[in-house]
Amino acid sequence: MAARLPYVNREELPEQDRELFDRISRERGGAPVGNIFRTLANAPNLFRRFNALGGELRNGTQLDPKLRELALMTVGRLTEAEYEFVHHWNISLQVGIRREQLEHLADFESSSMFNEQERAVMRYAAEATREVKVSDATFEALRGFLDNRRIMELVMNVAFYNAVVRILVPCKVEVEPTTKKN
Repeated sequence: MAARLPYVNREELPEQDRELFDRISRERGGAPVGNIFRTLANAPNLFRRFNALGGELRNGTQLDPKLRELALMTVGRLTEAEYEFVHHWNISLQVGIRREQLEHLADFESSSMFNEQERAVMRYAAEATREVKVSDATFEALRGFLDNRRIMELVMNVAFYNAVVRILVPCKVEVEPTTKKN
């Protein structure tokens, strides 16, 4: 699978945008800038804003990172977004999700690996991804575990990552050769 857009290198960016690449690399322990960012950099003005929102959703919310990652892994699995799935598999492990849980994402409704809160979040992510419309029962189930702020943070994370996969998949963004599922 060849990417449909070029992966932009730092030197190809306008001078004012090079710092963004540097910051992304620093935030990832000096790792090379990932292909998702290099693809987004084809439109530097949008890339800056998209990255700012993504950063706030990852680092500026009160939503439990485990719940966030279970929601994002649900989005990645349902949309068959390999890039998303591989990258967030590793992030999921880092925030404390067990490998056994990740291996049972497809049967989360019946698997004993997940508690009711996790199921409610994954059910929301699945419905919002597949149908866009979310049933009253699914939304109300969130209220049993999350306050309004955390519900909105979940809604925005699922919406944002549905946008991400709709960039990754059509553009055929490739998983970096150095990135493997742990």
